[in-house]
Amino acid sequence: MPGLKTLKKNSKVEKTMKKWQKTLVLDEGTRAALVQAKETAQRTRELLATQGWCLWECSALGGEIITVVLDENMEGVPKGYPVYTEAELEELCQDDMSDTTLRLVHEAKKLVGGCRGSATVSREGEVF
Repeated sequence: MPGLKTLKKNSKVEKTMKKWQKTLVLDEGTRAALVQAKETAQRTRELLATQGWCLWECSALGGEIITVVLDENMEGVPKGYPVYTEAELEELCQDDMSDTTLRLVHEAKKLVGGCRGSATVSREGEVF
C-alpha cells in the first residue's frame, strides 16, 4: 500500500504520533471508567439480544434509571421508567448534543409517563 509506506517514512508524522502517545497516559480512574463502560456496553448488547430491553442507571442524568429497548414495540418492559430506543440514544449521545438538550428530552419523557417513541431534537435544542 503506497499510502502506508508514505506514512511510515514521514518523520514529522511519526514524531507527532509519539508525542501524542506520551500525552495519552490514562490515570487509574480513567482506566477503570473505560473498563466499566466496555462492560456496560457488552452487558447491554447481551440483554437487548436476549430480552429486548435493559435498565440503565444513567450518570449523565444524575443517576436516574432509564429503560433501553431494542425497538418501540417491545413487550414486557418494566413500567415507571423513561423509555429510550437504541436509535434514540445514538442520536442523543452524539458529540454535538448538549447536556442541556439531553436533560430536556429526559424531563419531557418523564412528564409523559416514560413514553415510547423517538423524540425529535433540533440542533437548537427544541424537542418535538
